[in-house]
Amino acid sequence: MSNWGIEDDTNLATPPADGPKALRDAYVALKQQNTELANGLAAVNKQLRETAVTSTLSTLGIPAAAASQYTGEADPEKVREWATTMQTIFGGGSGMPNTQNPVDQQQSPPALTPEQQAQFNRMNDAGQQGQPLGNVEAANARINDATDLNGLLAAWKTL
Repeated sequence: MSNWGIEDDTNLATPPADGPKALRDAYVALKQQNTELANGLAAVNKQLRETAVTSTLSTLGIPAAAASQYTGEADPEKVREWATTMQTIFGGGSGMPNTQNPVDQQQSPPALTPEQQAQFNRMNDAGQQGQPLGNVEAANARINDATDLNGLLAAWKTL
């Protein structure tokens, strides 16, 4: 006689494969699998959030270590807003470049003098043509680079 599936089948030599105990075991296994999957998904979401925040901060010129201090959403606009707020609070105005108006940024002076730039352009042109400057071309270049009489005389002496 059946007790409506609430019999104790732990003492049976071979428990039925489709009985209530098998269903309870399957439920426990699915519950454990669900917990493991949820933990894995949470870890992946956390890593994606950290990557998004870190990349946004690095484009603003802020060290990646600052990402651990940000607790908001991983939306780049909100991260920029937070970074601007923190910059205002702590006074780090020169550390973060202005990404809104690049025209307003101060232009740095050129690294080469005009004479050096002319020499570089000649060297670059010769390299693109595949031919190095010969002695005559080099002498002409030194003469052309002379900016005063002494420079012109020195260029002629090296011929």
